[in-house]
Amino acid sequence: MIFRTSVSALALCLLAACSQGSDIASPGPSNPGTPPGGGGGGGDGGGGSTAECPTGFTEGDAVGGLTTCNLSGTYLADLTLPYVAGVAYAIDGRVDIGVDLGASGTATSGTAATLTVEPGVTVFGRSGADYIVVNRGSEIDADGTASNPIIFTSANDLVRRAANPDDFGGDNIGEWGGLVILGRAPINRCRNAAAPGTVDCDNVIEGVSNPDAIYGGADATDSSGTLRYVSLRFSGFAIGNGNELNGISLGGVGSGTTIDYVQVHNSSDDGIEFFGGTVNAKHLVLTGNDDDSLDTDNGLASNIQYVVVKQRDLSGDNMVEASGVPSVTPASNAKVSNFTFIGNATGNAFRLNTGTVGTYVNGVVNNLSECFRWEESAGNGTAGYQAGVDPAFASVLFDCAAGLSTDGSDAAAASAAVAADANNTTTAGNTLAASYFPGPNEAAVTPFNTASLGSFFEPTTYIGAFGPAESETQNWASGWTFGLFPDPSCPEGTADSGISIDDQTVCRISGTILDDVRLTRGNYYEVVGRLNVGVDVGADGNDAGGDPASLTIEAGVTVFGGSGLDYIVVNRGSQIFANGTKENPVVMTSEADVTGNQVNEAEAIGEWGGLVILGRAPINRCRNAATPATVNCDNVVEGVSNPDAVYGGVTADDNSGSLRYMVLKHSGFALAPGNELNGISLAGVGSGTTVDYVQVHNSSDDGIEFFGGTVNGKHLVLTGNDDDSLDTDNGYDGSLQYVIVKQRSLGGDNMVEASSVAGVTPASNAKVSNFTFIGNNSGNALRLNTGTIGTYVNGVVSNLSECFRWEDSAGNGVAGYQAGVDPSFASVLFDCAAGLSTDGSDAAAATAAVAADANNSTGTANTLTSTFVNGPAETAVTPYDVTGLSGDLEPVDYIGAVKDTTDTWWQGWSCGLEASDPC
Repeated sequence: MIFRTSVSALALCLLAACSQGSDIASPGPSNPGTPPGGGGGGGDGGGGSTAECPTGFTEGDAVGGLTTCNLSGTYLADLTLPYVAGVAYAIDGRVDIGVDLGASGTATSGTAATLTVEPGVTVFGRSGADYIVVNRGSEIDADGTASNPIIFTSANDLVRRAANPDDFGGDNIGEWGGLVILGRAPINRCRNAAAPGTVDCDNVIEGVSNPDAIYGGADATDSSGTLRYVSLRFSGFAIGNGNELNGISLGGVGSGTTIDYVQVHNSSDDGIEFFGGTVNAKHLVLTGNDDDSLDTDNGLASNIQYVVVKQRDLSGDNMVEASGVPSVTPASNAKVSNFTFIGNATGNAFRLNTGTVGTYVNGVVNNLSECFRWEESAGNGTAGYQAGVDPAFASVLFDCAAGLSTDGSDAAAASAAVAADANNTTTAGNTLAASYFPGPNEAAVTPFNTASLGSFFEPTTYIGAFGPAESETQNWASGWTFGLFPDPSCPEGTADSGISIDDQTVCRISGTILDDVRLTRGNYYEVVGRLNVGVDVGADGNDAGGDPASLTIEAGVTVFGGSGLDYIVVNRGSQIFANGTKENPVVMTSEADVTGNQVNEAEAIGEWGGLVILGRAPINRCRNAATPATVNCDNVVEGVSNPDAVYGGVTADDNSGSLRYMVLKHSGFALAPGNELNGISLAGVGSGTTVDYVQVHNSSDDGIEFFGGTVNGKHLVLTGNDDDSLDTDNGYDGSLQYVIVKQRSLGGDNMVEASSVAGVTPASNAKVSNFTFIGNNSGNALRLNTGTIGTYVNGVVSNLSECFRWEDSAGNGVAGYQAGVDPSFASVLFDCAAGLSTDGSDAAAATAAVAADANNSTGTANTLTSTFVNGPAETAVTPYDVTGLSGDLEPVDYIGAVKDTTDTWWQGWSCGLEASDPC
């Protein structure tokens, strides 16, 4: 093996004393840089930098090697915290910006001031008594950038990171106070007898006393300034039980305020709590907070889009807590779109309390506990779900390990709220890659049209906080957040090889997997030798030595092998989940491919083994004297030995997992002539298995071979394979739809080879619809061997050789064509340069089979464009109605795999079908 050892981008950055920005290309983006001025020093007074405080500031004790400049008391005039390398600003006690101007902005005792914090500035506190209050009528202008965020944090954090820039603080919380911003927008919880939402309705903010800090009023468009590219860490302080400082408290803050790209990390209370108001927010990251991550109450009427919540392990309460005052106006009614919630503690995703409404759309919830704690008093306070006055959900994937709602919840309301939108789901588990990024289950959810919620919301074509084109290194949260994307490490069940490719660690996986293993995005994975997933559980699933396991491969992961001896076997009872997406397919390929060492990429075959999946569905070729399709009928799969790998059984709907948006390249290995590894071998695989959007490219043997079983497949791309592209035998009885076959000019035998065992049941009887076969060499389009039946409809065949090699023994084994027991064809355009059938074929059977359907043709030249896209001749063919053929086939109104130029199911994930996208 030839690899180049790389030094991580993070290490290079530290050596060069550069800052962490969004342009850094590393396996783990978003790590914080060193504190301003670099590292050095120990704790307080531990040797400051040579930097000096700006004019007007008093220097304090050094912290973490930084010069500190003190902030204290009440500021009655505008204050700017300029960025100076090596300087951090220390909060000393309660710092007030301005003096409360009252709900109307005219209080005679009030004074307005603005705190301006320049990009790159660090502000810190030493204890919970150190915090900032921006009073009504005053503003904070903390407007950072992605490459120079503004940091509010603790002295302890600065000390930790001076010693180790990669120290994300673990479970440390409550190391300073936090940020409180107070405005004059409407609220619905008044401290007196005022009418909610009026100028006279105000209240005292939690967590602040001596004197109290007041919020609320009637100015919905009030501005309290800007928070943009701000990361606030390790905050929180309790005055008393239930009276605590959050990370950020927004009391009555108005819509004139900008909140965008804001993180709160490891608060001892809530991440962000909205106490009423109308402020909108985008791009929120709430990580490791100890109580609720997002708390909305007291009449909040805000729009919020793009929210990531990630709890610490075993810590954190609810990810959203929503509350209000019963039967008052304005109700608490936040609208939240595009959220990804990762719950690792005992709290709920949503705690919906008295008087809250709210609309939550385009979300992904992955929680260890229940999704809802739904109080009967939520919404309009009437038990059960009433649309329009109770919390609403649309296009949300709920994956909660403990169920939908807690004991004591209004379970009927929760269930009905989820059922009210057809695009909500509670049955599809999340397939998030690298914790946050959409996989196939997320991509399958139809997104809610956010335009109906108002102009604030950006239109999106996806659910969750991140889009399908975003990755760990390129996304809206990279470069400025803290600890969100730790450097990838080799997951359990794999081993760090100590080498890297393109700055990604190579993790090795080998032997037999006995526990579930997940290959997470951000690494390469090298298969070493034969990799067994589980131990065969037998045809009935009860083999005493059996041990099932699963292998999950996240979207965007590349797995490779170094030689034909490196391959994957998924044994009976075990599963593989290769869960790619259109934008981030799973790739299985060779070492030579990933390292760029192929001599001739276009002709590269047999550079690693391949993928073998074994199931318990019926087969008709037994290795003993058993009756076909019985529990005793099993067989040994080709290409695997020492020990043999066995398949077959009677579980027609057996589930071996899923292959979705997966590309497998340059595979194949011969144990002996006729005993070879294919690209993908599916042996006795059942219909509970998903095979959709799968490509096999340049296998040295078959592309995909089905050894019996009942598995169905859709959207198959088989390119450049050296033997048969699609091989069905041993009693295969499934349906295949949308199949593109394109042979190499220098390789390939038949595009379809169909075989079976003579005179047994079940016969091989594939149903294939919507195929386009492009043959570029001497092989046939279809080789129909002993005992195979099969129905092939809605196809286009363009071949340089003959269309058929039709054995006398095909079908019922009687020469000539007998409808119903021989292979049949309907609505197929055959364009074969060498004629209909080979010498030695059952020519009469081939001719009669084609003539049996008036919509077949052999005299019309294909008019395919871009190699495989239908032209006028294909469009003119009357399609076959597949409704009665198989319930697993989708109704279509065209022949061929690709209807026209607008039909692009193959684009974006497959390779080699366009000159601009080589494999």
